[in-house]
Amino acid sequence: MASPAPIPATPLLAIAILAVFVSATTAGPACSESDRDALLSIRAALSEAHLGVFSTWKGADCCANWYGVSCDPTSGRVADLTLRGEAEDAVMAPDGHPASGVMSGYISDHVCHLDALSSLILADWKQISGPIPSCVATSLPNLRILELPANRLTGEIPPSIGSLSRLIVLNLADNLLSGAIPSSLASLASIKHLDLANNQLTGSIPANIGNLATLSRALLSRNRLSGPIPPSIGSLTRLADLDLSENRLTGAVPDSLGSSGSGVLTSLHLGGNRISGRIPAKVLGEKGLAIVNLSRNAVEGPIPDAFTGRSYFIVLDLSRNRLTGGVPRSLASAAYVGHLDLSHNRLCGTIPAGPPFDHLAAESFASNSCLCGAPLGKCT
Repeated sequence: MASPAPIPATPLLAIAILAVFVSATTAGPACSESDRDALLSIRAALSEAHLGVFSTWKGADCCANWYGVSCDPTSGRVADLTLRGEAEDAVMAPDGHPASGVMSGYISDHVCHLDALSSLILADWKQISGPIPSCVATSLPNLRILELPANRLTGEIPPSIGSLSRLIVLNLADNLLSGAIPSSLASLASIKHLDLANNQLTGSIPANIGNLATLSRALLSRNRLSGPIPPSIGSLTRLADLDLSENRLTGAVPDSLGSSGSGVLTSLHLGGNRISGRIPAKVLGEKGLAIVNLSRNAVEGPIPDAFTGRSYFIVLDLSRNRLTGGVPRSLASAAYVGHLDLSHNRLCGTIPAGPPFDHLAAESFASNSCLCGAPLGKCT
């Protein structure tokens, strides 16, 4: 009697075998030994005891589920190192409630051995201290994002920072960095977002900052910067947000700030400086400008009568200056004025009637020389 024929493999089994084969032949390469060693040296210089951020950093392959580490699938080199102290992923928010992490230590210069890095983000850890390794500016040619905000970093910004020709984001805000802004910064040909706010930076803003043709946000507030606002800033045709508030800047607001006419600039924060001179009419007449804060300076002369039907101000704060003359009547033609503060100046005359003045409180006009009319007292 003939033996029974063998039972053929089921289609599902065949598919499973094929899937394993494809997975084995298409998986990306493991991370390089040098990158793994560099990461372990970075970890050794940092301490985070509560959230277990580094608990997955084990095993030979740093490209396989090491938290915050991403690798190039072709080369196996580490391309991104992203560790944020405030995030909403499974590590930082295991119970669905975002935690606020604390990490101490320093940034090891072994980070510069990761020379294929595109992103380096160590943000919001509050206690990482020490300097930014100078080699970051010279040994990471592919770097596009450098974010180290909300730590306790000290020392100067690396002088050769301008060598990072591919850098798009530079965020070093909320640290204890000192010294001058390097002149080489004006060579960052690809930069779009620049945030150096809330440090202890001194000296002047580089005169050739206008070379940063792709810059859309420049946030330099709450430092100790001095000298004039460089006129070259007016040539930044893609600049949407400029914040130079809470510094020690002097001189006048450059006429060039309102000369582009591009309508891109939406917010201008210059409050809390030592700016003098007159307000350029072109600035207040800039199309698209929605937030202007020139408060707490020494600006003088009349408020330009430059408002039109396309003026749309969410905030217009000119308080605590030395402005003279009256409230511009053309302000009544603006499409919208939300918050207006002209208090603590030397303005005089009758406040125009009608919108937007009819919805403003007396505090908007308080402590002037001789303003009258609603919402203040009647003119006599």
